[in-house]
Amino acid sequence: MTMRSFGDLSGHFKEPARGGNPSSFIMILHGWGADGADLADLAMPIAMRFPGAAFFIPDAPDPCTMNPAGRQWFDIDDRVNGPVLAAPCIETALAAARDAFDLPASATALTGFSQGGMMALHCGLHMDNAPAAIVSFSGALLVHDKIQAADDQTTHPEVLLVHGREDAVVPFALMAASAGILEGKDISVQTAARSGVGHGIDPDGLTIAIDFLATQLPQ
Repeated sequence: MTMRSFGDLSGHFKEPARGGNPSSFIMILHGWGADGADLADLAMPIAMRFPGAAFFIPDAPDPCTMNPAGRQWFDIDDRVNGPVLAAPCIETALAAARDAFDLPASATALTGFSQGGMMALHCGLHMDNAPAAIVSFSGALLVHDKIQAADDQTTHPEVLLVHGREDAVVPFALMAASAGILEGKDISVQTAARSGVGHGIDPDGLTIAIDFLATQLPQ
């Protein structure tokens, strides 16, 4: 694991386990008040299934308003404008990585936990040249009015929502609410409710996510 920058974001970077140029690129976005190091260890188990994948786990650009030692993608009290303002740096970083490795958008995925899951959903469902897949752990779809319904001209990434039933930080009910919004726009979405899990990523939930990504990305 090294440190690297794409666009205006810097963070942990893992080259493909098999060496050489990556066949896919997976970006992992951390939660509110944490930083990239908090999720960097996720790259290893995912890489076992994706030896050709490169991983980027960046630090959010702003200090956390409640924990200056941590970072935030947006002020947690601004759930409407915050994701919109935060999106460009993530979208630019993903595009820069795609260009650096000469990868198509169909070989990329956006994943994230908590606020990072919110941003993965927001960016992946709004951006041009969208990734192939989105995985949101303990996140929610906050801004959706401008998401176009899927049809013959408009396609969207495949979406997986993973959420602990005992989550006391981001309510579990937001998983069903987010899925309902996406289904209403004919966007393909899968859900994984994790019994006995709070605000976190459990091993079985991660396995579900890896299996999902394996149906979407080149390995």
